[in-house]
Amino acid sequence: MVTTADLRLTPVTLTDNARTVLERRYLLRDAEGNVRETPEELLARVALHIASCEATEELRREWAQRYYDEMAALRFLPNSPTLMNAGTGQGTLAACFVLPVEDTLESIMATAEATAMVQKYGGGTGFSFSNLRGKGEAIRTTHGAACGPVSVLRHYDDVSRLVTQGGKRDGANMGVLRVDHPDIREFIHAKDDGITATRFNVSVAVTQEFMDAAAASSESARRFTLRDPRDGAPRGEVDARELLDEIVDSAWQTGDPGLIFLDTINATNPTPALGAIEATNPCGEVPLLPWEACTLGSVNLGLFWDADARDFDWDALAATVRVAARFLDGVVEVNEFPVPQITEAVRGNRKIGLGVMGWADALNAAAIPYASDEALALGARVMAHIQDAADGVSEALGTEKGVFPNWEQSIYGPHGANRRFRNATRTCIAPTGTIAIIAGASSGIEPYFSLAHYRRMGDGTILPEVNARFQEVARERGFWSEDLMDDLAHGDRLGDRTEVPEDIRAWFATAHDIAPPWHVRMQAAFQEHTDLAVSKTVNLPREATAADIRDVYLLAHRLGCKGVTVYRDGSRAVQVLAHEPREAPASTGTPAPAPYRRHLPDERQSITHKFRVGEQEGYVTVGLFEDGTPGEVFIKIAKEGSTVSGLTDAVALLTSISLQYGVGLEKIAAKLEQTRFEPYGITSNPDIPFATSILDYVFRWLRLRFGVELPRVEGERTMSGLTCPDCGEQLEYLERCLTCQACGYSKCS
Repeated sequence: MVTTADLRLTPVTLTDNARTVLERRYLLRDAEGNVRETPEELLARVALHIASCEATEELRREWAQRYYDEMAALRFLPNSPTLMNAGTGQGTLAACFVLPVEDTLESIMATAEATAMVQKYGGGTGFSFSNLRGKGEAIRTTHGAACGPVSVLRHYDDVSRLVTQGGKRDGANMGVLRVDHPDIREFIHAKDDGITATRFNVSVAVTQEFMDAAAASSESARRFTLRDPRDGAPRGEVDARELLDEIVDSAWQTGDPGLIFLDTINATNPTPALGAIEATNPCGEVPLLPWEACTLGSVNLGLFWDADARDFDWDALAATVRVAARFLDGVVEVNEFPVPQITEAVRGNRKIGLGVMGWADALNAAAIPYASDEALALGARVMAHIQDAADGVSEALGTEKGVFPNWEQSIYGPHGANRRFRNATRTCIAPTGTIAIIAGASSGIEPYFSLAHYRRMGDGTILPEVNARFQEVARERGFWSEDLMDDLAHGDRLGDRTEVPEDIRAWFATAHDIAPPWHVRMQAAFQEHTDLAVSKTVNLPREATAADIRDVYLLAHRLGCKGVTVYRDGSRAVQVLAHEPREAPASTGTPAPAPYRRHLPDERQSITHKFRVGEQEGYVTVGLFEDGTPGEVFIKIAKEGSTVSGLTDAVALLTSISLQYGVGLEKIAAKLEQTRFEPYGITSNPDIPFATSILDYVFRWLRLRFGVELPRVEGERTMSGLTCPDCGEQLEYLERCLTCQACGYSKCS
């Protein structure tokens, strides 16, 4: 038996941040919680476990050493679950899973259980909700109504919330819905509030038909049919351009949803006979069939740039790829999965995904600007070289160990390309978040986020990151200063610093200095030579517009990307990479303009409205600007001095200030409608027959009175926000009765 004693454990050179990450999340601990292994021992543990699938002890020793050497040199690292779990007898070694969701209660609940098991051991899960019938559709077996895809998504988010992934990783999910699903509008806006489904990324699966309709000039050509997923029956029409604009607007606000391009993905599906691909893993780079998982790892490109030759060391890169591809096939062989369906699907296709990290490092070392044709051409050449080497390894393994079991049904089989691959896919570009920190490399194919920033880890750890090469060049060229580095850490852009030479600003351009089309073109350059997909975020500055995002989506589709994700800086309350906020205004430079407050006249018109919610009566008074729009709100209820009265007073005050500072009533109402607390119930207003709270009533009345519209799902019914005491489904308000469509419970006034 080969053991650690049989290996030469060369020391691993790590940054301080890398050691912090390893100690907090990867290195094994004893019963008292003390770290009990070194980084070298971790890599030896992993190498020995993966090499254990080789046929002889001699081969096991040889490949364990080669695996260790590549990882210890930080030329290659596998995905986090492999580093965490290999050789421990616990957990899975794969990061990415797609689980099926069929239109039955049994399937929905079985998938929830499988999700819990996968995430318990460190895997992320993706789901297509496209097979679920629309919200409100009849359920024949119970005579009730379907809850719809968004409710199921929220249920799976709750499952993730309950599962602690071995104390090491938070639950991560991807939710996908076809663009022609009847509930597509509700899905698009599912995360607009910033608090729903926080453990989900969501993407709309768009088709060529939809993209063509969205681009059409005539209104009639833009009509796009929504269809029942069970039989394709029409469920109404939408204007495709307007629907795309809704997707864009939500992405501008929150970063969700992204797009995945279904037809592009399935054009390269290696096993179409087994079914169409409908979903991806949480970061979008791994399109998979139901029950499949993928094994990922990344090569550190920054270490292969030869400064003397002014070129990549192509032979060394190919040599590392050959070791890495065999390593990943070994992971497939030794891996154990929480449910048998996953084991069967994974072993049937043996998909691996070898990708890259350190691309920005390589370009930086080469002094090639990220936003340049030279960088695009070099990126395509690098990935083609990696693809060719990985294909060669997989074919050699096909001869040595046998092709993947579904080979004859694949596009590579005897009736296709007739290439005897061991693996149905070989390449994939993952985001490489934490393994890039361990390797001291830039993430995936992303440009530098900034030259000085703070990284927020999942456990709350804050890691400062400064670009050492930039500091070195700044000192060499004579423009380094503490003020410059401090300003960059606080969010200043290098492109705006006139003391920095123009060639340096182009050379070290960061994510927000790079125009969005360059981000997309780089993704497309790597996608051209990648089997699966490319994880790439198009980072946008805070001032980017919705039109910028729309252009990104259209360009990504035109250039053949398999999906696209955007993120506008500051559109989420917490982000992984961020600049340090200033504690006080800068002592120099132009201060940010103060927000403008619009004051009401001393004598103004007002409207007072009497209402009743349940047994509680009250009054809402609205003071008006001179143009008749609302500028202040007062809410008075009978129980003076009560907790509810104090709450409504506070909300009215904040609403008044918000209105005077230009916040639209529709934005305020969108946040406060459907708030739920006592008193609630039937109201005195036939236009608002039921309210879930006084605030729900007041802000719905304000909208109706002042003609403010909020986005609504077509066919939406009056849901109470209350749950059925018999079955737990949400109660609907019908003919002055609270009614449960699922079990028939009813409570009337």
